[in-house]
Amino acid sequence: MDAHGPAGERSHGAVPEPGELTAGLGEGARECHDNWDRLMQTRDDVLKCLEAARNEKRIGAPLEARVVITASGENATLLEQHAGELPALFIVSQVEVKRAAEGFSVTVERAAGEKCERCWRYTTDTGADGRYPTVCGRCAQAVGEMLHG
Repeated sequence: MDAHGPAGERSHGAVPEPGELTAGLGEGARECHDNWDRLMQTRDDVLKCLEAARNEKRIGAPLEARVVITASGENATLLEQHAGELPALFIVSQVEVKRAAEGFSVTVERAAGEKCERCWRYTTDTGADGRYPTVCGRCAQAVGEMLHG
């Protein structure tokens, strides 16, 4: 979007051009920005697939989902580097990244395990801590720290 006032002067409060947003960034920051853009594009693809799975009644809520992403090249590397953060980024319980020779695909399945009463994620370790039988391992640790310091 190019917002100019009379005589071609830039209007105050105008939306900057995409190149202007990264103009002063160093190479490392620019790479981080580009990676974030790629992750957000992947998120958009995942959200479309989640919506389709909901419409087909394969899942109810996104936290009932396990997302399998098959990717190649730099995309696979980026997703592998951020594998631990992908469930939070996509708001799902589980994400698996598979490397392929080429292409990109997203598959949505029902998540494995039981629902944690505290975080609502589906995990295979829900109930593993006998002190807190209705929560996952991560939440059991957090509850234990809150109650016992």
